[in-house]
Amino acid sequence: MEKDTSPDSGGYGDLGDASFVPGVDLVSPWREADEVAEELNAALAALGVDARFLRAVAHVGPRGEPVVWLRPESGRLIARRLRGAAAVPGARVVEFRRAADEREGELGHGAA
Repeated sequence: MEKDTSPDSGGYGDLGDASFVPGVDLVSPWREADEVAEELNAALAALGVDARFLRAVAHVGPRGEPVVWLRPESGRLIARRLRGAAAVPGARVVEFRRAADEREGELGHGAA
């Protein structure tokens, strides 16, 4: 796989950026992270966000876990937008909370 060095990628974000550890599958987690990153990028594009300013990038963590990277300024922009949406009367944030609770349960951090 060739590294994407376009301005949109930030010069990183391909499978070659991961450290290969014998016995750890990095391809499957990277593919999962890539699917999520592309889903997030598509949602951001649908909202009119320019990928030059905010772009999610797939990565693999040190234990082979899928990770989606954002630059700090991108994370801050998303956080501001979510806070703004939550402040709108009648905004539906319950679905976000429910999804977060379900994910926490999957990770074994929530109450069973």
